[in-house]
Amino acid sequence: MAANNASATPSATHEIRLAGPEDMPSVAQLLPELDGPSYSERFPGKTCVEFTRWKYFSNPAGDAAVGVALDGDRVVSIVAGTPKRVRLGADTVLAFELGDFITATDHRKRGLFSALINLVCDAAQQRGAAFVYVRPNDVSFPILRSRLSFVEPRKQEARRWVLLSGMMQRKFGIPSGLVRGLGVDWMARTLTFPQASSSVSINSINRFGGEVDRLWTSVRELYSFAVVRDCQYLNWRFVDCPTPYLVWAARRQGEMAGYLIAFTARKQPIATIVDFFTRPDDEDAAAALLRTALDTLLRSGVQAVYCWTLQTGADSAASRLLKRACMFVQKPLLHFAMRPLQGQPWPQELPTSGWQLTTADFDGV
Repeated sequence: MAANNASATPSATHEIRLAGPEDMPSVAQLLPELDGPSYSERFPGKTCVEFTRWKYFSNPAGDAAVGVALDGDRVVSIVAGTPKRVRLGADTVLAFELGDFITATDHRKRGLFSALINLVCDAAQQRGAAFVYVRPNDVSFPILRSRLSFVEPRKQEARRWVLLSGMMQRKFGIPSGLVRGLGVDWMARTLTFPQASSSVSINSINRFGGEVDRLWTSVRELYSFAVVRDCQYLNWRFVDCPTPYLVWAARRQGEMAGYLIAFTARKQPIATIVDFFTRPDDEDAAAALLRTALDTLLRSGVQAVYCWTLQTGADSAASRLLKRACMFVQKPLLHFAMRPLQGQPWPQELPTSGWQLTTADFDGV
């Protein structure tokens, strides 16, 4: 998420407005700068235009608010707000998740980032959103906090599980076969991978059905801050998305007890656990899902598995097991920022526990 441009007033030569589907070819010319050559891994076999039209204009919660700054016909800066329905306390509210922060290098430090953030926040408020939220980087976070009324109610941890034999070969030159022969990988898996329960069955699925709606309805009151995970949202986010995901479902006595979704990179032996959901107290379902996913990813050649967890506030079985398995934490911690849009005195009134936020609740994977 590139910012670096909040210290000046936007030039009169820039047009600041919301983009529509007809603007996607121009938007698609700038977006790949977010992640360089890896950006195309989000839509193999598709174009960036097709990806953005899915992302911004097929969401069941409504169209995205995509703020753009133009220099003539050229899009030179973007801030996008994606609508999400969020369980907040006992209510379900509309929120907008911010992402795709990018400004062309020759147009930074001109105030475009701040102008677009305010434009998108105004659009979200007009559509009835209670707040916007974002996982900003260390460049954009100080701007959001000091100049744009964002607060940081939580921090997040970027975690990873690493195949020790591969890591020791890369760092110290020790042959990976020698390390494996000493049983180091086996010992690490034994200590960190959860034991699967025979009471839960796991299988791969290619689409979510009504059973996930029944799961969400039965558990939503147990979460105090969570994106609504119903069939309509999950199919849009993970099935109809051009990004190829791996999806596992847990079942107990024929009913869905949870799911786990992962993404594997095409050019590197790494994977990311992007969403992981069960009842907060369902240790058996969470353990079976995570064990199956990690074993499958390891057999496919993956050497590192990444995930995000909340530092505090998340007390679910899924979060606990991720913290045990993916024990390496990257420093500094990740930011989680929010901006209220309806005048609530936050962050004091936000729930203190029962949070559910995963990597896929944010822009990027």
